[in-house]
Amino acid sequence: MRRVAALLVGMTALSGCGSGTVIDVGALGLPTRSAPIALATTTVSTSPDGGIYRNPDHLEVMLVERHNVDAVAGQLGSASSAWSQLRGFGDFTVIALRLRDDGKVTSDPQLGDLQMASDYAPAGTAGGPLRHFYHPTFPLALVADSNPGSSCSIHLDPGHTGVAILIYPPVNLPTMLVWGRFGDFVLSVPTGGALPSVAGALHAEACTPPVAPPT
Repeated sequence: MRRVAALLVGMTALSGCGSGTVIDVGALGLPTRSAPIALATTTVSTSPDGGIYRNPDHLEVMLVERHNVDAVAGQLGSASSAWSQLRGFGDFTVIALRLRDDGKVTSDPQLGDLQMASDYAPAGTAGGPLRHFYHPTFPLALVADSNPGSSCSIHLDPGHTGVAILIYPPVNLPTMLVWGRFGDFVLSVPTGGALPSVAGALHAEACTPPVAPPT
C-alpha cells in the first residue's frame, strides 16, 4: 500500500450536468493499490424504462476509513460551508466504491441515498442543530472519476467501470460498518481497504440528502 502525496495539481470550474470542481486524485491522500481487494460486494439495479428492464450494476466497496477531506471541502466552496459544524468531531468518513455496468444499456446509479447506521453518530447529535447530518446519515458529497449527475449519480456504459468516493460526516467508525440503501440492500463492511488506481482528475459534487425514509 502506498499513500498518494497530498498535492493539489489542478482545479477547474466545470459547467453542465452536476459538475462541481475537478480535483487531482493526489489531493485526497487516500491509500491506493493497483489491484485492491473488495471489502464487500452487491448488485444494484437501474431501469431505463420505469422498471420493465432492470439493468444490473456490480458494486464493490473498496475503502472505508476516516480521513481529512479539506481538499474536497475547499473546492466545493459554499456548498460545504455547513461542514464546519462537524469539524470538532475529527476526520470525516470516506467510503470508496467501484461500480461496473453488467447490463445491456447505459446506467446512472444514484448514490446519494446510500446511508450508514445512525448508531455511529457522535454523542450529542441525536437532537439539536446537528441531528439532520446523522439521522439518517447520508453522504455529504461525491467524488468520482466521471462528472456526477443528479442525485449524486455516476454514468456507466455497458461493460465499463467507475470509481465513486462518498464523503460522510465524522462518525464513531466501528471495525464492521453497517451500510446500504433502505429497502434495497444492507452490507456489513470491514473498515480499511484501498482505492483502486485512478487515471486523470476526479470530479466533486455536493450531495442533497434525500427525503428520509419512515422510522
